[in-house]
Amino acid sequence: MKTFKYIIVLMMLLPLGSCKKFLTQTPVSQIADFQFYKSKYDVDAAMAGMYSGFQLMMVGEGGTTSFNDRYHYWGDFRSDTFDRFISYANVYQNEIAFNAITPDNPYSDWSKFYTVISRANNNIKYIPTVTAIDNSVTTDVVNADLAQSYAMRAMCYFYILRIWGDAPVWLEPYESISQEPEREKTTAASILNDIVIKDLTTAYSLTVKGQTASVFYINEASICANLADAYMWKKDYPNAIIWINNLFKAKNPKGALYAGTSDANLEPTATWKNVFTTPTASAEAIWSINWNYTNNGCSCMVLGPANNNKGMQLDPLFYASYFLPQTTATHTNDIRPKQTLDLYITPTNNRDRFVKFAQSPVNPTAASTAADLAIYYAVTINPYLPMYRLGDIYLLYAEALNGNNDLPNALKYLNYIRKRASLVEYLPTDPLVNNKASMENTILQERMYELVGEGKRWFDLIRTDHVKQIMDPVLKDRQARSGGTDLVGFADIRRVLWPISRAVLNSNKKLTQNPGYSD
Repeated sequence: MKTFKYIIVLMMLLPLGSCKKFLTQTPVSQIADFQFYKSKYDVDAAMAGMYSGFQLMMVGEGGTTSFNDRYHYWGDFRSDTFDRFISYANVYQNEIAFNAITPDNPYSDWSKFYTVISRANNNIKYIPTVTAIDNSVTTDVVNADLAQSYAMRAMCYFYILRIWGDAPVWLEPYESISQEPEREKTTAASILNDIVIKDLTTAYSLTVKGQTASVFYINEASICANLADAYMWKKDYPNAIIWINNLFKAKNPKGALYAGTSDANLEPTATWKNVFTTPTASAEAIWSINWNYTNNGCSCMVLGPANNNKGMQLDPLFYASYFLPQTTATHTNDIRPKQTLDLYITPTNNRDRFVKFAQSPVNPTAASTAADLAIYYAVTINPYLPMYRLGDIYLLYAEALNGNNDLPNALKYLNYIRKRASLVEYLPTDPLVNNKASMENTILQERMYELVGEGKRWFDLIRTDHVKQIMDPVLKDRQARSGGTDLVGFADIRRVLWPISRAVLNSNKKLTQNPGYSD
């Protein structure tokens, strides 16, 4: 998806003429939304602007404002899988690593979500009006664009409620200064039920079923995945199971059904990395962010293969337990560690060489020269970050089945992922999976291995009520390594939510700071 700026399109729409005519034109910034939506071209531009706003927010603005991959700051960096890189971490990354986030932390600002929501609201209101002006904007076009706009709005609010909890709600465009610009918070539960689930259900009803998935756009399967995710947040396992089974009826990017019947429906073991590097050709891909280097410039994510001064890297405890053993004679056959992190580079501290999204050798080895690595791990890569993929859904399905007291089928879907990873499958009698509590912990751990760096871990810990249990020893370890003697761990469970940005509070006097934080 090309990075799209509304102002550029609107300027292109203005006719060239004399200086006098130019001086009497309405300024671009004052063109009303109803004046913009006049043709199929405008509709396509508006949809592009919505997607562009989302991908720029999640991956990074590129150019001079890089290393802002909020996808990872919100979904990974607060968890036990990542820690700050002491030599290079800035004050904000240190805050995140120690759960000492302040309202001045730039990642506590939700404004970019509301920008995308505003664009979705405009699309929902105005795209249907274009049918009366341009007959190429058919009912099918309108329904497809409305489905994506409703689903995008739902996804933004789903992120907001998981990150900040209660938040203001806008379901209509802001078009006049007569509208009250400040709003109080709506409860997270109400946002989840009345907006996220409602919008996604509407989006699903507008979607033509059985079409081959366009992986860089919201599609039938991604709507089902988001609905399952939303119901899992509520611990409503029966509805989550329903929507995952609806997902299995949808088609993947290769034109076949996701099916969800065995490990054969996943990307094969030998090509596991295709899910990240060529999602348009992967049977497992559902919805991925499309960052294109040619159009958008360097994504320059904190998580990347380049040898630069990164502020974040793999947590040492996680690295030692999962990655480091793969460099020894006693390694497992797990195919994932060597395709997630370059374990064979020098110097020995390679916890920052994250290669999961890079076009790299399947198994990097010491034989790779510096020139080889420079080619494979160039900053010009297109990081196709997965929003949802089938491996994620299999493990979510296992969790839902376990929550619904169906341990045999939960074990089956857990083992599909282990089999694909070339690991020994669990037996029903194994203590790690022979009861509901141990099964939940084992699924959660497998999600950590399978989905590391995919923006899931922090939300997994919150959803399963494991934040205190998992993060308390991790934070105490970080505090001890930094020379601290007062090892408080995860002292205040209210701080699972982020603080609301001071700038946001200053712009909306009806808001109050989240509990556990000071203004």
